[in-house]
Amino acid sequence: MKRWMIIAEDGRHTTLGQHRSPTEEEIGQVTASLSAHGLGGWLVLGDGDYYQIRKPFDLEKVRQVSESQVPWEVAETRFRDLRSQSGSPAG
Repeated sequence: MKRWMIIAEDGRHTTLGQHRSPTEEEIGQVTASLSAHGLGGWLVLGDGDYYQIRKPFDLEKVRQVSESQVPWEVAETRFRDLRSQSGSPAG
């Protein structure tokens, strides 16, 4: 199943929706929050079983939504590390 998400540079994330593309207003709200905390972030489309930690969950980077101190690859690795350590999705 596909889900729209924003992944922050520290690996934390939020889901914006599953059945429709997020609006620019929704993206802007999350972006403002990230910026207020000094975090960069990316809009991504996740694909797979989000709740089955051991199953593949693919990420397709759509675009950067706030300026980051690290490249996308670092944020993606941090997301995957947090997800595998917690035993359940964060965010």
